[in-house]
Amino acid sequence: MIDFRYHLVSIVSIFLALAVGIVLGAGPLKEDIGNTLTSEVTRLRADRTQLRQQLDDASKAAQARDDFTEASNKSLLAGRLQGVTMTVVVLPGADANLVKSTTSTLALAGAKIGSTVTVLDSWVDPDKQSARAALGDQLAPAVQAPAGDGGDVVNAVLARALLTKAGGSGSGSKTALEGLRGADLIRYTPDAVEMATGAVVIGGPVTGGSAAERTQRAQALSDLAGALDGAGSGAVLLGQTADPGDGAQVSVVTTSRQDNDQAKELSTVDDGSLPMGQASVVFGLLEQFAGNAGQYGLESDATAAFPALATK
Repeated sequence: MIDFRYHLVSIVSIFLALAVGIVLGAGPLKEDIGNTLTSEVTRLRADRTQLRQQLDDASKAAQARDDFTEASNKSLLAGRLQGVTMTVVVLPGADANLVKSTTSTLALAGAKIGSTVTVLDSWVDPDKQSARAALGDQLAPAVQAPAGDGGDVVNAVLARALLTKAGGSGSGSKTALEGLRGADLIRYTPDAVEMATGAVVIGGPVTGGSAAERTQRAQALSDLAGALDGAGSGAVLLGQTADPGDGAQVSVVTTSRQDNDQAKELSTVDDGSLPMGQASVVFGLLEQFAGNAGQYGLESDATAAFPALATK
């Protein structure tokens, strides 16, 4: 058993060590310690200045590359999508500036925007799953979508109401879209939607709720993007580079890439906020129309920085 004398000796030893340190620090080692500390502070300040300069230089270089790419896109992308009608689908949480820049890029490439559809949070609200499934079954005949497919039927209804490859047109599409809008699942402009052959789906970070709920909502939105891809000649799911320090969000792009079957069909771009990412949208669509798919951008799960078509 450890007795009182053991504790007493331990305490005395500690204070003795402190006393020796104080004496040495104030005596023969005082100058050496002071010089060492001064030298370390000077070195750290120099390192900080150097790192700051390196960061400024890197930021300046990145901005110059972005400016050059943006200027080059005006000629590189012009007319690439001439005669193509596109629909833009905006998922919950998508950045408004990203939507604006993507729409401008599609116009620059010569595409016509047949509609811009905003998907509301209610589309992935778990409390409304049964109501969505019932509405989907009700609207499915208007666009010849298969009914009785659970929650996925509304994905098929929206996809076939917007895209021409496998869907209806005219009054059937109008009925389906009005039904989805009346249920507060979507908004869209213009009222007279023109059927499209391809889609750009713009996603944002899925936030709020538990980790499991975020994952579930991201998967549901990824499934919607997959349905849009299957209904037309092709689609690109677009996002922007996530904040690596924010673990309380889930990327729809990452979720899509983790689905091996979907990744073989649906193209994704994760750096949409950069001019290079905007170019990848256009060339990704051209790749889709040719029957191919790819995962592009700067994230670790991208297969390439940009489509190979961009260099041809």
